[in-house]
Amino acid sequence: MSLYIRISESELNFAHYDPAADADFQFFTHHVSPQSPLTVNLRGAAQQVPLLQDYAGRVEVLAGVPVTPVPLADFQEEDAATFYDFCFEPEGSRRVFYDTVPAINTVFLFALPENTCRTLEEVFGAASIHYTAALTPVMLTFAGKGLSAANGKRIFLYVHDEMTDVAVLEGNRLIMLNAFAVRALTDVAYYTFNMVSHLATDISQTPVFVAGPAALRDPVVTELQHYAGKVYAIQPAADFNRHVVSTTPGVPYDLMCALLRRRA
Repeated sequence: MSLYIRISESELNFAHYDPAADADFQFFTHHVSPQSPLTVNLRGAAQQVPLLQDYAGRVEVLAGVPVTPVPLADFQEEDAATFYDFCFEPEGSRRVFYDTVPAINTVFLFALPENTCRTLEEVFGAASIHYTAALTPVMLTFAGKGLSAANGKRIFLYVHDEMTDVAVLEGNRLIMLNAFAVRALTDVAYYTFNMVSHLATDISQTPVFVAGPAALRDPVVTELQHYAGKVYAIQPAADFNRHVVSTTPGVPYDLMCALLRRRA
């Protein structure tokens, strides 16, 4: 039984879930003040969210940050920081982490500012914290969807936090992964299909799956249907058998996947 903390630029989400007692699910959202550093927002949430008062158990941190994929066969732990620094421009002191994603034969590298990690460790204790990229449980869930596609390729979009992650899978291989800021529905269609065009993929036959909060997901599905033949909205309540985690308003899709992926 763990406390889950999801960190993004717009909000902090806190969830406590006991798999042995399905009805025992607590969820809180703390909206981030953009005028204050994340460390200040974390300390403020620790004082205001009842769930965090005197918590002394295990903490799972889901970091809503960019990732860079490395083929599993090519990955060496000692090279993680070098790989990451090659792909992302340094912005102050940070810690580089990695997630192994065996379902798609990939390792995801990601990082958090050193100050953020230290604040979490001061509040909750260093020994009890484990860091995961928010995209990792999402991709583990995506890996099991649409495997019966005729050409083996599937396109997945995750719309969230004014961002869209786009992944192309073929069987159990990650073919392409990218993320971009979204300002309009046409942006999603333009960037997605421009990206996919480099793979010589028949968009009329390749299934496209879209995940995210309904207010963002459903308009994207409608927009993509103008250009693609097989576009599907991912319905987490159906995928997770209407579990309380998947039907509680405001729970981000990546947090659902982290909590319930094994039930899918």
